[in-house]
Amino acid sequence: MAAAAVSRTAAPAEVTDAAAIRVSGLKRRFGRVRALDGVDLEIRRGELFGIVGPDGAGKTTLVQSLCAILDPTEGTVSVQGLDSVRDAARITASIGYMSQAYSLYEDLTVAENMHHFAALRGVRGPVLEERMARLLRFSGLGPFLDRRTGNLSGGMQKKLALCTSLVHEPDLLVLDEPTLGVDPLSRRELWRMLAAFRSANKTVVVATSYMDEAERCDRVAFVAGGRILACDRPGTFGADLEEAFKRMQPRPASARVAPLPQRAGSAEPVVEVRGLVKRFGAFTAVDDVSFSFAPGEVFGLLGPNGSGKSTMIRMLCGILPPSAGEARIAGVDVARSPQAVRGRIGYMSQMFSLYVDLTVGENIDFFGGAYGLPRAVLRERKAWVLEMAGLDGREEVLTGKLSGALRQRLALGCAVLHQPDVLFLDEPTSGIDPASREAFWRLIGAIAASGTGVVVTTHYLREAEGCARVAFVHRGRLIALDTPARLRANYGGGSLEEAFVRAMEAVA
Repeated sequence: MAAAAVSRTAAPAEVTDAAAIRVSGLKRRFGRVRALDGVDLEIRRGELFGIVGPDGAGKTTLVQSLCAILDPTEGTVSVQGLDSVRDAARITASIGYMSQAYSLYEDLTVAENMHHFAALRGVRGPVLEERMARLLRFSGLGPFLDRRTGNLSGGMQKKLALCTSLVHEPDLLVLDEPTLGVDPLSRRELWRMLAAFRSANKTVVVATSYMDEAERCDRVAFVAGGRILACDRPGTFGADLEEAFKRMQPRPASARVAPLPQRAGSAEPVVEVRGLVKRFGAFTAVDDVSFSFAPGEVFGLLGPNGSGKSTMIRMLCGILPPSAGEARIAGVDVARSPQAVRGRIGYMSQMFSLYVDLTVGENIDFFGGAYGLPRAVLRERKAWVLEMAGLDGREEVLTGKLSGALRQRLALGCAVLHQPDVLFLDEPTSGIDPASREAFWRLIGAIAASGTGVVVTTHYLREAEGCARVAFVHRGRLIALDTPARLRANYGGGSLEEAFVRAMEAVA
């Protein structure tokens, strides 16, 4: 929510019926694009309500319409008895809203952020001190009052953002992908906070890409193409909500994977790490880590926010020099020959590393040129990327106009244009729907089958079951390394996420 839009606390209108939100015939267009197309919805007071749907379905547009951030093109939205157009200022001042980007100030401390957003809500004095103490104690942020927000882990930043959204004690809380990019431990803590807020007969609306989170809701709305396809209790859709979601999508992702050129086989490890250490002053980010894996292996690197995963990857990519130890990519010493290593790896970040103001074809040409591919080779591999990504015939489309799932596939194609020995994927499926995630993992499997070693970081541990082996990382140290099945068995059975949580709790 824009800070300037809120100046003081405003009480919602008196509501006597059971509905916190009523939506009737809601349509929203952006130029020629129809983001919402006739939505009718009622969300009850005291309800925990989930909104799920594929990328580009209209979830964020619906959420922002419920928060009176966007006006309807047609139809009406009523929030706690207030009209979203006529009473927009009163709605934005009275509800709690947490966007995907959440509006924290990274240069301010935890305490300064809390005081700032409380002042915008008109909460001051003893009331503020009592609420801050309760929220900080409950979120576990109390010991970090004087820490700059930019130095917090992603999970801690999300918890702080939630605290700033609750400081005025709203009756309605609306969250857009609140757990995007946070580890399973932080996800559980955030949902514990939401459950406690809801237990006081508060209303919570959550848009999420995680079906295990949607299963915690009282009711779930499936959104696709700007319409609500179904809205009911999670249990009515079958035992597995993720499978139900994939069945419900109008156009499920294609199972076809374009064939990949095979790499020459090798029995030698494609990645070797021995005693790797990285220090930043007195802080040790990576602490005596050793592992190796073979060509064609999918290797999962899992850990909480701030555990050192990204630092490890940067060292393996030759971006950061190690403080001690050794890392080799396809036999090349990374510290001694970082430029040689960079030509043998592919890297895909959470942000996909694409240029949104270039066309699809221009992005492929740019990355092919950066990798030094001859024109004839690039032409052949460009055709493969377009087929693999489902972008045949869309070479001239601006990348910024693609859906998240298509941008993701394009980024993957650009990262493997030069057929690297090792492909690093940093949270590659963050924020995408289950069907797109499943299709993406089929592509990962095809790339590994061609002989490329793949390193994947993810906070969605259900997909880590697709790895040949998984490493659990905590505070820069490797605390477990094995197959997913053995890790589950070693930590008491159940899911890989439960094994991960038990492993982290054992060393906390």
